[in-house]
Amino acid sequence: MLEPTPAYRRAAPWLLAALLALLVLWLALPRLLGMVAERWLTIPGLQALHVDVDQVGAEDARLREVRAVYQSPGGDRLRIVLRDIAVGYSLPRAQVERLDIGSAELEISPGEGTLPASPWPRIEWPVLPWSEVRVGDLRLVLVRSSRSQLDVRGGFLLRQSERQLQAEFRPDGDLLRLTARSPTPQTAESAPEFHVQWVPAVGPGADARLRIGRQPEEQPARLVVQVPLPLLVELARSLGAALPAASASGTLSVQADVQFGAASGSVRVLSGEAEVSAGGIELADAAAPLALALAGKARFAWQASAAELVLQPGLRWQATLAGEQPLQASGRLEKSFALRWDDGLVVNAGEFPFALDSPQWGRWQGTLHRLSLGGGDGLGDWRVADGQLRLTGRVKDWHGEAVRARDLRLAGDVALHWARSAEVSGELALQLDLGPLSWSGDAPLSVQPARWQVSATAAAKAGGDFWNSLVISGEASSAQVEVKPDSGHALTLASSHLQLLRLRFAGQENGAGSGGAGGAAGAEQARGLAAAEGELRIAADGVRFAGGPAPDLRARLRLKGGALRGDGSLLLQGKEVLAFAGSHRLARGCGEATLNAAQSLPALGRLLQPRPAALQALDLQAGEVDARFTLDWCAPSRSPPRLDARGVLAVRAADLGWDQARARAVQARLQLDGVHPLRGRLKFSAQDGELASGTPVADVNVDLALAEKALRVHALRARLLGGSVLSEPLNLPWPPAGETLPLQIRHVDLGQLLALFKVHGLSGSGQIDGLLPLGYDDGGVEIDNGQLSSPGVGIVRYAPTLELPGNPGLLALRNFHFEKLAMRLWYASDGAYRTQATLNGSNPDFYDGYPVRLGLNINGKLPGLFRSAVFSGDFSRHILEQLQSGKLE
Repeated sequence: MLEPTPAYRRAAPWLLAALLALLVLWLALPRLLGMVAERWLTIPGLQALHVDVDQVGAEDARLREVRAVYQSPGGDRLRIVLRDIAVGYSLPRAQVERLDIGSAELEISPGEGTLPASPWPRIEWPVLPWSEVRVGDLRLVLVRSSRSQLDVRGGFLLRQSERQLQAEFRPDGDLLRLTARSPTPQTAESAPEFHVQWVPAVGPGADARLRIGRQPEEQPARLVVQVPLPLLVELARSLGAALPAASASGTLSVQADVQFGAASGSVRVLSGEAEVSAGGIELADAAAPLALALAGKARFAWQASAAELVLQPGLRWQATLAGEQPLQASGRLEKSFALRWDDGLVVNAGEFPFALDSPQWGRWQGTLHRLSLGGGDGLGDWRVADGQLRLTGRVKDWHGEAVRARDLRLAGDVALHWARSAEVSGELALQLDLGPLSWSGDAPLSVQPARWQVSATAAAKAGGDFWNSLVISGEASSAQVEVKPDSGHALTLASSHLQLLRLRFAGQENGAGSGGAGGAAGAEQARGLAAAEGELRIAADGVRFAGGPAPDLRARLRLKGGALRGDGSLLLQGKEVLAFAGSHRLARGCGEATLNAAQSLPALGRLLQPRPAALQALDLQAGEVDARFTLDWCAPSRSPPRLDARGVLAVRAADLGWDQARARAVQARLQLDGVHPLRGRLKFSAQDGELASGTPVADVNVDLALAEKALRVHALRARLLGGSVLSEPLNLPWPPAGETLPLQIRHVDLGQLLALFKVHGLSGSGQIDGLLPLGYDDGGVEIDNGQLSSPGVGIVRYAPTLELPGNPGLLALRNFHFEKLAMRLWYASDGAYRTQATLNGSNPDFYDGYPVRLGLNINGKLPGLFRSAVFSGDFSRHILEQLQSGKLE
C-alpha cells in the first residue's frame, strides 16, 4: 500500500481549493460574461444594454434575454429585445455557425433630426460573423407618431453564403424576401444588386431590384419596381395615411436611373419611366362612390433646378362619381403631354384632352391648352398659377321642376389665374346656342332657339375669405330672342345685351352649400344674398309684341342691402315714352314699382308705328296724356303670390278720331284702385263730335265706378239725332251675370234716325222715345227686348227709284202718315237680330187715305252692328235688301 508523500499531502488542499474555485467560476461564468458584455460592449448610441446569459458550452451557449436601446445621431430610436437565444459556434474556426432566437421585438421610432452632410461611404460587402440567423417570432413595430403605428410579426431567417446575403420575413403566411448579391472580386467596377420580393399567400406579388455602385457619387444606380396597386393602398393605410375605404386593382411598374450627389443621401439626377396597367381604385362612400381608372405610360426626369413629366400617347384615365347625380370624367392622349419645371416655373407642352358625361347635363369635351405654375422653391411650393381651357358641350334634353331645355350647345375658352398672396381670378368667352326652352308653370311659354355670346370675369382673394371677396362681371348678347306663350301673341326682341357690373357675394360663406327644401331653402338663399351687391344693365332693341310698335328697353338693376332696385325706360324711335322704377326686398319676397308716362297725343300717334291691329283706327289729333301707376307684389315662400296695381291715366283737351267717328275737347280720366278684385273709376266727356254716319253728337258725359262685385253708373248721357240717350244713376252687379243697363231714348228725330241707314228714298219726320236694355256677353253688346215708340204723329216715306214689287204695304209707304209707331228689338252678341215694327196710319195717295196697319218683321245677322253704327257707318246694305224684298205684312 502506497502512502502519500508529504508533498502531495501539502498540495492536496490547494488542488481541492483550485477545483472548487474553477467549479464556482464555471457556475458563475454566464453571469460574469453578461457583466463583461454590459461593461465592454460600448457602441456609440447604445443605451440600457442588458445581457442575461443562461449557460455556456464548448460549442454552444444559451442566453435568456438581450435588451438594448439604440439612439442614432439623426434622432432615430431602436428598441431591441431578444429572448431564448441559442448560439452555435466553432472555436477552432472562430466562427458562429448558427444563431437561433426564440422571439424578438424591434421597435423603430424615426426621428425628426437631420444628420450633418457627409460624403458617401464606399459600399463594401459585409462579412457577418454567422452563416444563419433564425427568429421564431419577430415582432416589428414602426412608430410614426402617437396617432399611428405599423405592427407586424412573423418568422425571420437570415442566410449568408459566398457573395450573397438573403433575409426572409414571413408574416401571416406571406413572404418578404431580400436578396443582396456581391460582384466578384475580379470585377471591381460592377455594382452590388439588391432584390426585394413580396410573395403574398393570396394575390399578385411585388418585385424590386436596385443596382448601386460601390462609389455611389460616381456610378449611377438603377431601380426597377413592379408592385400591385392594392399593396400600395394597404401599405399607405398601414403607415397611417387617412384613406377612405377603398379597393384597388392593377400594377405599377417603374424603371428609374439615379445619379447621386457628393453628399450622403443626396440625389443629382433622377429619370425613368412609369407605367400603370389596368389601374383602378374604388372609394366607397354611401352618398357618392368614386371609381378611378388609369392605364398608360409616363416618362419623368428631375434634377436640382429642373424637372419634366411626359405623359405618353395612349394614356387613358377615367373617374366615375355615382350617386343621385352621377358624373364621369375621362380622357385619352393621342399625343404626348408634358409638364416642364425650370428655375421655379412649370409650363406645359402639348394639349390635355378630357370629357365630362352626365345623364342630366349631357356630354362636354375640353382641352387644357396652357398651364403654368411659378414662384415656388420646390415642386410642391407655388405662388402663382395660370391655365387656359377650351370647352365644347351639348345637353340634348334637360328637365327641371318646370323648365325643359333641349339641344343646348356651348363652345368657348376659360382662363384661370391664381396667386397665393393676391387673388384667384378667371375669364371666359363662350358661344352659347340655346335650343327650344319651355316653361310649364302657371303660364306656359316657350323660348325659341337663340345664340348668345357670353364673356365674364371673376376674382376673389386666394385665402379663406373667398366668398366675401368674390367679384363677378360679365356681358351677354343675342341677335334675337322670341318668347311664345301657349296662348296669345309672341314677344320678340330684335337684339339683347346684358351687362353685369361687379357682383359681390359678401357674407356667403355661411350660406354656401346649405341645403333644405321648400321655404327653408328659399329663406337660406335670401339670407345669403342679403349682403350681396351688384348691378345688371339690360338693353333690348326692337321689343315687339302682337304686331305693334317695337320699343327699345333700357333698364338697370342694383342689388344692395338685401334689396333689388331697378329703373329704366321704353323708347320709341329714340324718344322715351315710359319710365319705370321699383324695388324688391329679398327677405320678404315683396316689392313695388312705379310706371310714368307723359306725351303729346299727336307725337305719340307718330311714334306708335306700326300700329297694333286694335289701334289701327285711332287718330290722335290734339291733346296731352299722362299716366302714373304703382304696382306692388309679394311672393312669400309659403303663400300664394299676390299682385296689385293702382294709378291714374288722364287725357286732356284731346281731339280724337276712330275710323269715321270724331270727338273733340275730350277730357278722360281712368283711375285704377286695385286688381284683386278689379276696382276703379272711368270719367269721359266730349264737347262735340260726329258718328260714323256724320250724325252730330254733343255733350257726351260718362262716369262709371267699379267696386267689388258692383258697377255704379254715376252718369251716362249724350245728345244726338235731335234728342238724347241717357241712363239714370244705378248700381249693377259685377260681373253683370245677365243684368242689363236700361238705356233711355228721348225725343230722337225720326228723320235723322232714318238717315243713318243711308237708304235711297227713305225719309221721315216725327220723334221716337224708348228703352234699350243693354247687356254684355261673350265680348259683344246685346239688346234684350228693346222697345221704341212715337209719342205723337209722324210721316214715313219710302220712294226708291227702283221698281217696287206689287206689295200694297210698300205702295202705302210712299207717303205714310202714322198716328202710332211701335218697335221691339232683339240683338245678340254674335250679330243675330230680330225686329217687330207696327205702324198705324194712312197714305192720302193710297185708296183715298184709307186706314192701314202695317207690320214689318226683319231678322238676320249683322255682326258688329253697334261698331258700324258708331264708328264705320257701313251697315245699310242688309237693311236695304230686306226692305226691297217686300217683307211687309
